[in-house]
Amino acid sequence: MWFAVVIILWLARPLAAKAAVSEIRKDFLNLTSLLPATQIMAAPSADASYMICVTAGNVEKGAPTAILRWTDENGQLRDFVYPSVNGVPNGCNLIRNGAYTAATIETDGSYSGSYDLFAFGLGFWPSGTQAQAGLSEPLNYSVTGANGGYEFSYPGFPWLFALITGSDCKWQISAGSAGLIAGAGSEVSTAYGTGSAAFTTLTSGCSYSLITLQFGTPTAGLGPLTDYEYDLLDWTDATYPKLMTVFTAGSGGANILLATNLAEKPNNGIKSEAMLVSWSNQTSVPCAASVIGEPSGQPGSCVSSAFIAPSSALEFLTRNTPGQEWGTSPSYSAEVDVVQF
Repeated sequence: MWFAVVIILWLARPLAAKAAVSEIRKDFLNLTSLLPATQIMAAPSADASYMICVTAGNVEKGAPTAILRWTDENGQLRDFVYPSVNGVPNGCNLIRNGAYTAATIETDGSYSGSYDLFAFGLGFWPSGTQAQAGLSEPLNYSVTGANGGYEFSYPGFPWLFALITGSDCKWQISAGSAGLIAGAGSEVSTAYGTGSAAFTTLTSGCSYSLITLQFGTPTAGLGPLTDYEYDLLDWTDATYPKLMTVFTAGSGGANILLATNLAEKPNNGIKSEAMLVSWSNQTSVPCAASVIGEPSGQPGSCVSSAFIAPSSALEFLTRNTPGQEWGTSPSYSAEVDVVQF
């Protein structure tokens, strides 16, 4: 199965490199009106990659739409509207944020009553001090060939759910103020809540891994994540059909969070860039399957959960589309961040 973002990063660095992660969290509590664009982090001194997630909590009746805005590495203003699940913003987006600018979050549309909004996520750095001591993994639970449920408790923090399972496995999560989140196959979701909750499979004989990240108070120090970062900046060469290896799982396999981003410098041409990535024995197709950087400069971005089979490699390539598939290409930048739980 092919995906887009991973390939480019390997070309910039011939060897996969463990790097540094920092936690991001910004709370907006007891909102009773729309939130204007507000910075959620300090502006970096160099172009940087961030995975920004949102959710809402203590929603009285309904929460408005959440919009992320940033200036990318090419100086272009960008925005991302988070999808809504049961009237609550949900999900994550990987961005390439330009130096000396800071991403903002805002809300728009209709709402009813008061609500809390949480913007949280990860900053990815090629080097530096780990700042993930505020992160924890309340759940890291795997079941093979089973059916049923798993009960757990919310302690009152924003959570990221990484569910890894086959595409034919239907499931649901009682997710605090987000209500009931339901889906099929591997998926990344976000929620905030307190009290008891449960994960339930609805398909007989599902094998799955349910992993959560809890975002506490950001703190310097080590945490539960190992990440591998690959950056390709101002690249002008597509490498199809050559495959490059960016990550190889150990003897027990690896559950990962795969975040990818690809953007061309705006140009008047018609040639786009695509990145493709594959591995053996994959559980289901992550959203990264069709990441394309458009000639307009509009980036392609994706955050997926996935399982890499024991001793299997995550591989990638880049290609031009349409037209000649490899060789000279428009200038583009790409990054892939592989987080191993």
